[in-house]
Amino acid sequence: MIKDQLRVPQAIWKDKSIPKEAKYIYSYIYSKGYNRYFTDINVWEIQQTVRITNRGLRKNLDKLEQAKYLVYQEYSNGMYTITLN
Repeated sequence: MIKDQLRVPQAIWKDKSIPKEAKYIYSYIYSKGYNRYFTDINVWEIQQTVRITNRGLRKNLDKLEQAKYLVYQEYSNGMYTITLN
């Protein structure tokens, strides 16, 4: 993925506290949930883009939630409801 091709807010690319992997995950979520406030995803969808486990995804989502980019809730093992801020 090239960040110029992704139409995500530029603030996340400039944020040094967010790891690059989490930025790619956010860009995937943003592009999937474009023009919607919330979206449902599961781990295997993101694994098609970024090589990650469920634990790693949860850690990255925690970092994005602490930075106030999104709010997530895991409703089943590996399945998430995500609200973009």
